[in-house]
Amino acid sequence: MDTKKWLLLLILVLWIPGCMSLKGERLLRNEQYQAGVVTFKNIVQEEPKNPEAQYYLGRFYLALERPEEALPHLKRAVQGDPANADYHFWLGVAYWAIRDFESERNSYIKALAIDPKHVPARLYLAHTFLDSGEWQAALDNYDLLLRREPYNPEALYNRALALTELGRPKEEIKAWKQYLEYYPAGKWALRAVDHLNELGDFSHRNFTIGYRRVTLEHISFSPNSAKLLSNGKPSLKVLGTILSINDQVWLEIVCYKNGDPSLAAARATAVRDYLMQEFPWLKPSRIGARGIGRKERVKVGSKVYLLDDSTTFITAKK
Repeated sequence: MDTKKWLLLLILVLWIPGCMSLKGERLLRNEQYQAGVVTFKNIVQEEPKNPEAQYYLGRFYLALERPEEALPHLKRAVQGDPANADYHFWLGVAYWAIRDFESERNSYIKALAIDPKHVPARLYLAHTFLDSGEWQAALDNYDLLLRREPYNPEALYNRALALTELGRPKEEIKAWKQYLEYYPAGKWALRAVDHLNELGDFSHRNFTIGYRRVTLEHISFSPNSAKLLSNGKPSLKVLGTILSINDQVWLEIVCYKNGDPSLAAARATAVRDYLMQEFPWLKPSRIGARGIGRKERVKVGSKVYLLDDSTTFITAKK
């Protein structure tokens, strides 16, 4: 079969409802971007008015970080099927890539006019407001998105940033805690905790354990006792896991209880005992514990906070 006939056969097959999108999505999923360009460029040459082929060709150029080449194809996709919200959305992404931010925003607005439930368009529209300093509009759009996707990490995190810029600290603290409830680890969790600490909230803190900086929740005890409460135990398990992986790290547990050094020492011992119970293979000599009967002094930026009741972790390498 000659090349011309083979190409015509391919186009006929892809014109079967759903076949073209299946082919395009498979190539995108497998990151076969150059193959996608070759495939859909041939189809576009034969069927230039096919909006789906134009759309996928634009998508593959975008994936290859060639937005200038993607843009005309995505424009033709929108012209050929103006009621397709996805086409408007990806046209907006192409505009973002060439730094035409006004056209980018307009594309997301058009996508949402067609489909108000289009999550990526809502998210990216909110991002445009955040980037341009329109904090309330950003917050409103993140809130709209979270009604549909309450666990969306970007919306949860950036919603808190918008509240920071709006100067609403009580709501901001609540927003950072909500993010950390669902996403307690990783670089964005570390940054969320930094924001909380800057506001004087130490429900979470970042500690350097060995070579890693990790987020840990406040270690809580029953009032006036050394009985560990459950909310801090997942953080202790993170500590134990790190110590298990890296046997060159030694840990010192330091508990502060203002005016009660005995209780502070008992709490530090309780934390150590919990770690040894959950991770019995750890050498006892690697984990120290001590209590201090005064407030802990914590410096955050230019501010100093005094904490009546806290637990800190200090590590050293063997």
